[in-house]
Amino acid sequence: MPPPLRRSLVLSVALLALVLTGTAVAGNGGIAPPDPASPNAANIRDMYWLVLGITGGIFVLVEGALILFVVRYRSRGRPREVEGPQVRGHTNLELAWTAGPVVLLAIIAGFVFYKVSGIENTSGIPRAQGATPVEQIRIEGHQYYWEFRYPDGAIAVDHLRLPYNRVVRLQIVGHDVNHSWWVPALGGKLDAIPGKTNYTSVRATRLGTFRGQCAEFCGIQHAAMIAEVEVLPQTEYDGWVRERHASAAGLGRETFVGVCAKCHGLAGQGDIGPAIAQSPLLQDRKALTTLLHEGIGTMPAVGQNWDDTQLNALTEYLGQRFKQGGGSGG
Repeated sequence: MPPPLRRSLVLSVALLALVLTGTAVAGNGGIAPPDPASPNAANIRDMYWLVLGITGGIFVLVEGALILFVVRYRSRGRPREVEGPQVRGHTNLELAWTAGPVVLLAIIAGFVFYKVSGIENTSGIPRAQGATPVEQIRIEGHQYYWEFRYPDGAIAVDHLRLPYNRVVRLQIVGHDVNHSWWVPALGGKLDAIPGKTNYTSVRATRLGTFRGQCAEFCGIQHAAMIAEVEVLPQTEYDGWVRERHASAAGLGRETFVGVCAKCHGLAGQGDIGPAIAQSPLLQDRKALTTLLHEGIGTMPAVGQNWDDTQLNALTEYLGQRFKQGGGSGG
């Protein structure tokens, strides 16, 4: 093999190795979606593997043929001005590479349409059996946090609890700008749009905590708009919902960490927002409520639709954590 050709092949292989190495060290191997934790996500993963397998096979076939032709039909010392051997057309081969893509596209389309019906029926239970969700949870996208409202009035921020192996209907809305609810292990993205309500259902089939991320750029703190979905045994989930509704225990801290601290810092030291640890506003319920409901300057009205339960939980927590003259509190 001539030195220039050898160098070109070595360089191509080296570049391909560098690309694949970067992909391999990425999260989850950098290739596949995360392990599914619902029938919805399992169907999406199946479609992904089919498309990846077919396109990967085509890539290997095309690149293999390219290398074969480069080696087989190289000049072998022939002067540049002399043409190489002329190869005539091959009717059967031309028909094959015309019909082949059509067949592959038909396979992909058929498989995708088959799986999409399962994604729409996200309970994973045939419709004939009447898979009726037992409850509905409202998911609200705000700048820059997720708020979850349960049927009995319980509220959570950035941390959604779901019961294991029970169908739950999710009502998804945007409060201020467009957001997109996405927890890869539980399914695909669904937009949270002001003035429009979207719905999906989910049946979690694995216990554990799964990370979600707003998938639509929504402002300066978009990257901080992260959610956690914790799948609990059904009895534990029911107990948590009852406890949160009865006492709102932990809601104040959740609200501060999920809403306030993203701009003002966990210690109130300031970040993209001003320092608040020593602000007398934290001890003034009326002024604080007005600020949360109406916003000021570049600060959005983060608590515009908060009820008294959430406002009371936050003000109580702020009063304990940032005692006037006491710095960052406990």
